[in-house]
Amino acid sequence: MKELRDLLLDCRSALRRADRGFDDSPLRARLDHTIIGMSQASPEPEDDAVEPQTFSAQQVAYAWQQAARELHFTHPALYAELGKQVRERLQADELLDPGVEIVQVQAQLRAAEAVHEGSRAELTALHAILANAVLLEGTDAVGSDADCAQRRLRLLLNAATHGGALPRPRPEDPDAIEPTREELQLVSRGQREFSQEEREWCIGEAVVRSHFECDPAQLLAAGDQALATLILGDGKLVA
Repeated sequence: MKELRDLLLDCRSALRRADRGFDDSPLRARLDHTIIGMSQASPEPEDDAVEPQTFSAQQVAYAWQQAARELHFTHPALYAELGKQVRERLQADELLDPGVEIVQVQAQLRAAEAVHEGSRAELTALHAILANAVLLEGTDAVGSDADCAQRRLRLLLNAATHGGALPRPRPEDPDAIEPTREELQLVSRGQREFSQEEREWCIGEAVVRSHFECDPAQLLAAGDQALATLILGDGKLVA
């Protein structure tokens, strides 16, 4: 069926070149009608994932062709401009069906949304890191996440430029800073370090467990690994 339709298309083109009055003849209308009917009866295989229905695009093309032919007689200037636009498009490397272009644009939009979602997740993580590093109080803590992040960045820049400590939150509940046994084991193996709050809590705990034989300065000088080992062990400081 497709070969026969292509043959009719070739015949129509040959007749148009051989007979200038062919476009106004009944034979041209019969050929157009037959070609469109064959396209409707045997559409091209459809790719659901990429391309739209081929026969629909062909029908649109035939309708545009007929409308353009009428413009040749009714609006010659417009017909000439339309011909110029067509020739410019034929010089392009590739002509895509409008339906295919829509599918491609939709795919690009989904990819852009995925990138945007990843960037938003990174920004949320950055806000959390800044919030953990710099404490805002009073009116400084009022505003959107972006406003608070900008204030925290200014505090960090000021501290880096002029020196000085940053305000850090201190948990009111001692249990909130007490390291777990798993965390102590990691520190004792040198796989992590205590935070400032955890270190202070461990020094106080170690002084009690050593029956006040170790003073805070000695414990601090021994380092985190020795401090964690003491708390995990029998209360004796291992040098």
